[in-house]
Amino acid sequence: MPRAMLVNPWVYDFKFHDFWVKPYGLLKISTLLKSAGFEIDFIDCLDRLAAYSPEEFKKSDSYGKGAYYCEEVEKPQQYKRVPRKYKRYGIPVENFKKELENMKRPDIILVTSGVTYTYDGVRLAADILKDKFQVPIVLGGIYATLCTEHARKHSGADHVWQGAVNNVFLALAGKLARTRIDPKQEAEFNELVPDYSLYKELNSVAVRFTNGCPFSCTYCASKSLYEGFYQRNALNVLNELDSYHKRGIKNIAFYDDALLYKNHYIKGILKEVIKRGYNFVFQPSNGLHAAYIDEEAAALMKQAGFTDIRVSLETTDYSMQKSTGGKVDNEIFKRAVENLKKAGFKGSEIGVYILAGLPGQTAESVLNDVRFVAKLGIKIKPAIYSPIPGTVDFMRIKPDIKAALNNEPLLQNEYYFLTINNDYSWEDNVRIKAEIDSINSAV
Repeated sequence: MPRAMLVNPWVYDFKFHDFWVKPYGLLKISTLLKSAGFEIDFIDCLDRLAAYSPEEFKKSDSYGKGAYYCEEVEKPQQYKRVPRKYKRYGIPVENFKKELENMKRPDIILVTSGVTYTYDGVRLAADILKDKFQVPIVLGGIYATLCTEHARKHSGADHVWQGAVNNVFLALAGKLARTRIDPKQEAEFNELVPDYSLYKELNSVAVRFTNGCPFSCTYCASKSLYEGFYQRNALNVLNELDSYHKRGIKNIAFYDDALLYKNHYIKGILKEVIKRGYNFVFQPSNGLHAAYIDEEAAALMKQAGFTDIRVSLETTDYSMQKSTGGKVDNEIFKRAVENLKKAGFKGSEIGVYILAGLPGQTAESVLNDVRFVAKLGIKIKPAIYSPIPGTVDFMRIKPDIKAALNNEPLLQNEYYFLTINNDYSWEDNVRIKAEIDSINSAV
């Protein structure tokens, strides 16, 4: 029987917290490979509840969030001007190596990757795995997809997979593991559910009711990661939720990019969730589209157990709203907030994402956004702009800076970008963040 090892590596960054972090794509691959007869070994370096995680970092709040074990590491030369400590987040490296000692030699190793500038974690994992097993390593995920050439040269993986899994991926995995994997229909890939049986302890799960995104926001790389938009079969979604209910899991984090799109779909699912009395706590970790938060949707979200709502605004500047995709305007946004409050959500339970540092966006423009949101009596959640390859906004960056960002993904880190952004500087961000903290404390 073929054996695959799946690995979710460490994250190197200036700041990282467990907001329901799960290697969603990797867990779906486990489902695929198990159906093809594979035995699976799994190490999640970001699993705080695992036996190999330090005990003091297994504590979570009532929503399943918590702090990671981390170690300060030397900053790469590129980050010397960033006035923050640089850390490796996840289990101790020695614990990772000890865990490998208890595992059989796999036929293939699959490693996932997060955002582009955290690739040092991928490289560390690949080096350790190659030294231990000398078997083919396939890298996938966000970094592998958006910075494919860099990953081929620097990740340490033998093969780099770009984009979502499909039958070509299955053929590659079968070839490397010296076995045959039967092809799937496209709908089967879209309806895959993550394999949470890999976790012995679990206080939250990530779900997707949809795949991809129908919008084309200029700062977002969603379309590079998944082509098109797909809403899953509602019965399949409800069956998945039922399995979590039976396992006693309450905290459900949404990884959808467009959860509320054509909201009759989500309304139907939420009505059934309410009817079945599941008692979930739903966490929309990505921003919700304000245009689809009508009175009925807001009421259903409240009844079904949504909490800590996140709504996308990005900017209040009309011209910038239009130039970045035209997804929402100020009046639509205000109506959404009114509907949420009417449904029973407190101002402290509603958070609004505003972007700071977009190419051409000034500190004064960000302040206008902050003061607009402050009048609504809700929480402000600033999202510092990170330059992502393949996006329209990335192409707007000055050619010399863009070339450097393409050459070295570390420079795509939002904190580094603040140090070179003449329109919205590190000092601007510190000043505005202080104002935001003051406003949020009064909500």
